[in-house]
Amino acid sequence: MDAPLRYAGTGARDPSLATVEDRRAAMNAPLVAFYVGGFEAIGGIESCFEDLLHAFSGAAIDPALFVWAENLPQLRDLAASGTTVYRTSLRAGCRWALPDWLLLLRHATHLRDVDRIVFGKIPPRRVFQHMLGLLDRRPNGRPELLFITPYRPSELWSNGLPAWIGGAIDTMIVQSPDFTADLRAAGFGGRIVEMPYLPPKPAVAPNNAPAHDGICRLGFLGRLAPQKNLFYLLDIVEQLQGDAVELHLFGEGEHEIALRAAAAERALPAIFHGPVERAAVPAAIDSCDIFLNPSISEGQCLVALEVLSRGRPFLGSAVGAIPQILARGRFGDIMPLGDVAAAATVLRNAVAAWRANAWKPAAILDAYRTAYDPDSIAAEYLELLTGPSRRTDTA
Repeated sequence: MDAPLRYAGTGARDPSLATVEDRRAAMNAPLVAFYVGGFEAIGGIESCFEDLLHAFSGAAIDPALFVWAENLPQLRDLAASGTTVYRTSLRAGCRWALPDWLLLLRHATHLRDVDRIVFGKIPPRRVFQHMLGLLDRRPNGRPELLFITPYRPSELWSNGLPAWIGGAIDTMIVQSPDFTADLRAAGFGGRIVEMPYLPPKPAVAPNNAPAHDGICRLGFLGRLAPQKNLFYLLDIVEQLQGDAVELHLFGEGEHEIALRAAAAERALPAIFHGPVERAAVPAAIDSCDIFLNPSISEGQCLVALEVLSRGRPFLGSAVGAIPQILARGRFGDIMPLGDVAAAATVLRNAVAAWRANAWKPAAILDAYRTAYDPDSIAAEYLELLTGPSRRTDTA
């Protein structure tokens, strides 16, 4: 796009422009709803939407975010930067989809005038179908519906793409050709756009380096949850006992107590740092030498981008978009799943390269800047969300 993405100022709206119609007339901007549903303080798709909305501050788009969540600092920051946040606080009753029902019933009128709805999470089936019914009754018909995949489709829908989703979504935004292949194999006939998540951070040289004491500090950043496969990570690190390595885990989750016990039982050099606020993520990354992610399921894997943006190498399993990320530069390597010895060999080789000073932050940063320019990617999203509609029944 030729038009600049960002303009001077904070992006906050003129309070005299009280109505949607006033704002849209003043900005000549389409109204785009971003639906997340349950918004967690730390989460991949939540971070994706948060980064996009901040990037759109002041641009020719009028965004609204629909969430059920606590009154989180991230949501207050988004509201201050110009995003209208429609929020409900009920979090109980997920088994019966009560939070999603309350969010829809309380704020459905605000979907009346939207030009597009971008989903990061699809609501439960009955809620989604009720939403579609409301949208179909609009005088101007249903808006374009887009879905940004939070995981690889074959991992997200292991039994195949549900017809009630595939038949309603007009545009799927995916992060790799493998995701496209999954959707086509599942019978999705709508538009598919391959586009990475907006990189969460520009490439910045680390502010500090780990201590030069000969210890290679291995990092993990994320939820301590089953999907992350962290007991397998402990098995891998155990193979490197005596190689002067430490494992630093940044995060919390349902496996934390069991992981701590397993690490202590085996006398592994594992340090648990607890949850990390997003503002403190760069310092956490800078404190380690190599980052690891043996997940069994991923989407874009924003953590990989955050790690690379600080000039650190990344070793991850071949799930989600991780292979495509690592293929864009000399960023790291793939760790095999289900084979501790083979994965330990990959890690041991990476540690040896680190000791030989072969992982140079400047080289990683240069490759990252080339592969993931945030302004260019944000401009692509803006063009997609403000260009001609691609409603299935009018395309």
